[in-house]
Amino acid sequence: MPQPSAPPALTIVIYVAAFALVLFRMSRPQRISTARLWVAPSLLAFVGIWAIYAEQSLAPSPTWELVVAVLLGVALGVPLGFLRGAHTPVQATKDPGVMMLGSALVPALIYVTAFAARLILHLIFPLGSVIGAVVGDALLAFAVTFLAVSYFAIYRKFIALEK
Repeated sequence: MPQPSAPPALTIVIYVAAFALVLFRMSRPQRISTARLWVAPSLLAFVGIWAIYAEQSLAPSPTWELVVAVLLGVALGVPLGFLRGAHTPVQATKDPGVMMLGSALVPALIYVTAFAARLILHLIFPLGSVIGAVVGDALLAFAVTFLAVSYFAIYRKFIALEK
């Protein structure tokens, strides 16, 4: 029996709105506190784990394929995250624990492309397709790792500035 889901058009509208918000925010300098820096990666990790769990409970793929896909996503996300962190301008502000991040349009495009590719996979491949699920999970792991590692690198740059 098919599972109920949101209409594809509504899903696409939601993704486009989210992509526009991410591109808008990351294309401008941001003032951010070190405490708030970890909110987005934490929420994204939670949503990613939940999405993988929900997908696996509806249409399980072999565990080894899921593990390999997630590890590949993480393996690609770590170096690109460090690159993003290394190339993002960071300035300390007069407020303690608050920094100014420079714009990061290219990393935003990488991030949005990973999620867009996952959406396209889910629209092309039917529910239960192992290739769609596994590659989509790898892209999700990449996006989460990319963001978390880049913020870690940015945090290290900020700590070095405060010394």
